[in-house]
Amino acid sequence: MTDTSARPQRRGREVLLRAVRQAMLDELVERGYGEVSIEVVAARAGAAKTSVYRHWGTKEDLVVDALRHALPILDQPADTGHVREDLLVLLRRVSASLDGLTGQVLLTVAGERRRHPEIAEAVVDEIVRPRRRQFLAALERAAERGQISGAAVTSIPIEVASGLMLQHYLHTGTPPGEERIQEFLDQAIMPLLTQDRA
Repeated sequence: MTDTSARPQRRGREVLLRAVRQAMLDELVERGYGEVSIEVVAARAGAAKTSVYRHWGTKEDLVVDALRHALPILDQPADTGHVREDLLVLLRRVSASLDGLTGQVLLTVAGERRRHPEIAEAVVDEIVRPRRRQFLAALERAAERGQISGAAVTSIPIEVASGLMLQHYLHTGTPPGEERIQEFLDQAIMPLLTQDRA
């Protein structure tokens, strides 16, 4: 009888894609981007290397795709009618993005900026910037409603929000919970948006 235990198993397309994405995320945390190869990921996922390359042309493509699928879906949040509630929805999503393996992977990739700027830039372009655009859109809607001045629609409140969320994660190893998110909003972000800029 032939031993087939080491051979990649035939699976449905979606099952294969999920396994490869998960293997890439696991490898990134354990090895770092520079040490991960498509061959290693394929072996961990129990997939043929050719199957992986059929779906992702480069390691960078696979990293970005794996993160995109692991993070919360980037839906346009409902317009609640109030800037604070809109921002609360978005900060909850940031917190969910930092939870578990995805948070570890994001920090791992961010730490590779000097040695591997191409993957850091790809993650910023494909993952970070679309989420920042949602924050900016929330501020623009608030300005249109007259809740904040047009002068408040800048990147500064977004930088403050993301900085506070990341600092909490770095210091505690966990994403901020609901109470902490509300403190960030009420003590740092909302005062920036509503101060008199005349």
